[in-house]
Amino acid sequence: MSLWSIAWRYLWNRKLTTALTILSVALGVGMISAVLTLREETQRRFEEEGQAFDIVVGSKGNPLQLVLSTVYFMDAPTGNMDYAVFESLKSHEDVTHAFPIAMGDSYKGYRIVGTSRELMDFAPGARSPYTLAEGRYFEKAQEAVLGAQVARDSGLKVGSVFVGTHGLVQSSFAESHDDHPYTVVGILNLSGSPNDRAIFCDIQSVWDVHSHCDADHDHDSDSDHDHDHDHDHAEDPDHDHDHAHDHDHEGQEVTAALIKLASPALRFEFKDQINKHSNAMAAIPIMEIQKLYEQLLGTAKLVLLAIGYLVVAISSLSILIGLYMAILQRRRDLAIMRALGATRGEIFGAVIIEAFWVTVLGIAAGWFMGALTCVVLNHFLVTRIGFHVPAIHMTADLVSAYSAVVLMGLIAGILPAWQAYRSDVARDLAEL
Repeated sequence: MSLWSIAWRYLWNRKLTTALTILSVALGVGMISAVLTLREETQRRFEEEGQAFDIVVGSKGNPLQLVLSTVYFMDAPTGNMDYAVFESLKSHEDVTHAFPIAMGDSYKGYRIVGTSRELMDFAPGARSPYTLAEGRYFEKAQEAVLGAQVARDSGLKVGSVFVGTHGLVQSSFAESHDDHPYTVVGILNLSGSPNDRAIFCDIQSVWDVHSHCDADHDHDSDSDHDHDHDHDHAEDPDHDHDHAHDHDHEGQEVTAALIKLASPALRFEFKDQINKHSNAMAAIPIMEIQKLYEQLLGTAKLVLLAIGYLVVAISSLSILIGLYMAILQRRRDLAIMRALGATRGEIFGAVIIEAFWVTVLGIAAGWFMGALTCVVLNHFLVTRIGFHVPAIHMTADLVSAYSAVVLMGLIAGILPAWQAYRSDVARDLAEL
């Protein structure tokens, strides 16, 4: 019988102790696996989305808030800027693509994003986040294209009609725009991106809805003065034309502009030009996301990893105590093995193998626990930010972490193995 078989049999002679020790190792390994996987995948997805556009331009405020609200649909916008600013950006010699974004309404908590039809054809890198699962893209005002998650959760289908509500969060007190219903003309493929949680429409739709609201408000506030102005209007034949012209442009503001430059190397220069010479603010999405990870999420990751390794360290102590107590209980067996010809080195090796078995089984169980944790958190992340996190797969960081756990388990087995190595065969046999 080999040392590996002997070690395996000895382990399961004390089933409860072995199972509890494996569980303690698994808890630490599961936490480490989940933290490393979620850190790597969420950072990769955030940076992937952040690299789709070189610059985001919006009203002055917090640049991180601007990026989160317009690229990830996660925060409140910083405000609106005049459409003329977008037009000047679009005509800039360094700009290859410019897409307007207008927000302010939502449907069941999902944002209605007004933009240009050209955005639907935009494919950053090798990705195509706006491909259709069914239907077509919007072609005129009040036509909407749903993200995959919106369609799934709302039950809307191509041809369905819905009404948006004012504001970006679901509320029973929100004002609904019943006079401007949307018709679903397309549904996007699931992309594992924030687009899954958005409703896209022509920007004119957003302008029309809010121009209508502003017009109603102005009508109510000015109703008491209509009679006083009737005579003046009659004497001014150009008044109606001027008023109509103003109404055509009323509300033509954008929340932000998504900019793609001729070269990423132009990002900092372009950003500085906007921030210094215009009444708008420019932010580089990838830079803001990296700062967020370094300042906040990086610290959280270190804390969770430290807790995971602390659990593994405590588990290693459990391995040490469990094996040490087992050696004391097995002095008779070890003495017989020595009497039958087993060397001190073989005895030492058998105990180390037991520690190895416990550690490896703990890692295997921990991997499944970490994978289960990722599945649960993936559902949360998909719902909240639209990011799909795959199951745990081996990375350099995970290999390093598992190697460290194995090393800690083997070190924990050294003291019990040494105790078995230096046992006095004659004394132990005399005590039988």
